[in-house]
Amino acid sequence: MMFRRLLPAAAFVLLPGMAMAADQQPAAAPAAQSTTQRSPTASLAHTPHAPAPEQVEAHIKALHDQLAITKKQEALWTPFAQDMRDNAQRLHDSIENRREKLPGMNALENMQSYAELTVERAQDMQTLNSAFAPLYESFSKKQRKHADALFQQGDSEHAEKGQAPEAAEQATSTTSAPATGGAAAQ
Repeated sequence: MMFRRLLPAAAFVLLPGMAMAADQQPAAAPAAQSTTQRSPTASLAHTPHAPAPEQVEAHIKALHDQLAITKKQEALWTPFAQDMRDNAQRLHDSIENRREKLPGMNALENMQSYAELTVERAQDMQTLNSAFAPLYESFSKKQRKHADALFQQGDSEHAEKGQAPEAAEQATSTTSAPATGGAAAQ
């Protein structure tokens, strides 16, 4: 249960793009814009969510427990867990940097900033995957089966969560404004 709840907090763990799901209004958004009625393009200027350090640690512990890491596997687990921590800190720093600069960015700079953040996250995922591979290879058949199920379940839940806001936004946009060609910055 905790794994599924905290999995988005550790998108830097193994499921790409999960932390990018949190939709935020840009700091320069007009104060008059209603929170109940968003414009069709409101999601173009969002900044991902960075998990708190305690969320990261809770996720690491829960994942350790759920994967039933043995004493023999600890030497492989340690670099994987450290990569999760490092990725979380790097994500936090990048997001804070983006948020500080967001009010002064034009649309092109905003998209470039988001693209750079996405590239950084992809590189972090590659590093994390490299640390996870030897750990996964050390798993028993039972551990692998369980890990496969956990990660498939987490990916499915992320996809479902992403579809729910889109459906709600589409319903709002069809009743309040004409639809746009899509969310280019996402």
